[in-house]
Amino acid sequence: MTRNSRTRSRRARGLLAALTVCAAALFTGAPAAQAAEPGEPSDTTVRLPTDSYARMLVDQARGRVYVSTGGLSSTVGEVLVYDFDGTLLKTVRTGATDGASAMMLSADGSILYVAASSYLLVFDADTFAYVGGGWVSNDFFKGLCPGDVGTAGGKLWFTRLTSQYRPKDCATETQALYSGGLLGGSHDRAGDSLVGAKFATSPGIPDKIVQTYATYGTPKLVVGVYDATSTAARQLALRTYTAAADPAATPRDVAISPDGTLAAVAAGTSGVKTLSTTNLADAAPGYGPLPQGADATSVAFSPDGSLVARGGAADGDQADLLVQRADPTAGDTPRVYAFTDPTAGGDRVADRGLAFSADGSRLFAMTTDAAGDAYWLHVISRPDARYHSAFDGPPTVRPGSPYAGQAVRISGTLRLNGPAAAASARVTAVRHDADGDHTVPAAAVGPDGSFTLADTPSTTGTATYTVSFAGDAAHDPAPDATVSVDVVKAATDLTVETPSRTGTSGVVLHGALGTAGTALPAGTVVDVQRLTKKGATELPAVTVGPDGGFTVTDTPPAAGSTLYTVSYAGDALHEPSADWVTVQVTDD
Repeated sequence: MTRNSRTRSRRARGLLAALTVCAAALFTGAPAAQAAEPGEPSDTTVRLPTDSYARMLVDQARGRVYVSTGGLSSTVGEVLVYDFDGTLLKTVRTGATDGASAMMLSADGSILYVAASSYLLVFDADTFAYVGGGWVSNDFFKGLCPGDVGTAGGKLWFTRLTSQYRPKDCATETQALYSGGLLGGSHDRAGDSLVGAKFATSPGIPDKIVQTYATYGTPKLVVGVYDATSTAARQLALRTYTAAADPAATPRDVAISPDGTLAAVAAGTSGVKTLSTTNLADAAPGYGPLPQGADATSVAFSPDGSLVARGGAADGDQADLLVQRADPTAGDTPRVYAFTDPTAGGDRVADRGLAFSADGSRLFAMTTDAAGDAYWLHVISRPDARYHSAFDGPPTVRPGSPYAGQAVRISGTLRLNGPAAAASARVTAVRHDADGDHTVPAAAVGPDGSFTLADTPSTTGTATYTVSFAGDAAHDPAPDATVSVDVVKAATDLTVETPSRTGTSGVVLHGALGTAGTALPAGTVVDVQRLTKKGATELPAVTVGPDGGFTVTDTPPAAGSTLYTVSYAGDALHEPSADWVTVQVTDD
């Protein structure tokens, strides 16, 4: 008996690539930075020459950023003056700037107000010379915990500590509202003594104040809107968070949108609450939560009303800063930043540590370490923009010319500018062939930018793979990359075994038909031919079983040497194959 089995070659293609490039020091401790490409965000980072920070104020007309350094732990009170590129221009320090904290510019920008431990100072914003007296308040430790200052209802409003004892923790100290004339002189107590009280004003609601504080005992967040046209602030709306879903928290920051419609409160473990200033109802759908485990520390709206920034304190490579469109109904995906190095750039956003330039083109972010004894000013240009991404050439498919039903690997490289993302980027692909479009399971991008997708083409002919990266919180989508391969028919293997019967009363042959490609369809048949000295005879076709086995039965006309040939004709996905066996038929 002789046997002939045919083998088939298998073919394929494949590619790899992608180098994540880090730009700007947004993820400190990441690979060396590269220059930002046009349209990308960039970050200039400078360390404060002090170990304390209180407040930050942007002077758009002069291209300045004022940073006050007073606070409970500060030993020197001063105002640091930076330009928009992060260059320190001037340090304002006098005998009265002890505990310098809250700051405000007058409506025309000519006067800089600075709250200090004993005075509310009034400076000429060009020369930093005193303009008027300010308010004397030297009977309390008023400047050791930063308060707030703002204008509403035609008056100046500010908060001061109400305890006569040295504070131990500013988060639990009480502050009260005061009001007075815009150029100093007398001032009046205008509100209750409240735990961790903070307030904000906005040109959009010029006669109102939004104040937030915590309840006594187990702190619960409270937000109120007040009429600022009279000496004492009159409550217009109040909301107290008492539900189990709102953990105990003391507010860390509060901001009002430029049009006055929204108030946002950064409340530590309670996250950022975004409310209507009309009735303090939740703004729908809001801005979404901060990353899991992040404490909300700061919030700011851009003066042009386009953007909102939310800062937090998050461990590891979780995002500490989210920037997105200010319209809470837009459903915009936040642009995220993570600060990860506590020794060179900070690893969290400081309380009340965010401020925008007038047009939103720059975001100034103050970061710190867990100990709160070092601070960095980040000047982030184009804060809502995302870094570019691109595939480094077309992907590769291996094997380079697969057969239908063969697993292939589509490999390539995705280049991601900017810092490494906290979560792996993912690429997707679609295979287009004669049967239409087929989605390929997504694959993660490795730290070096490489990715490999897996697929099994199901039909012959040209298959074109289109690989896509939809972008993420830090990167724009990449232009699609494509590659085409020729998918061939799968080889088949037909074998005929030694017959179990060989007499003239009957011959029984067993065989098998198999393939490494797509499974043979039900009802597949093999053709059988008997060849003797008298000639060739076509026998009935035999159906192949689900396991690929088949049985040929025949009654030969006479004894002698008989050749049986079994063949498979192939189909749209499979190549033909054949085998034969010679049988010495004996008389029974």
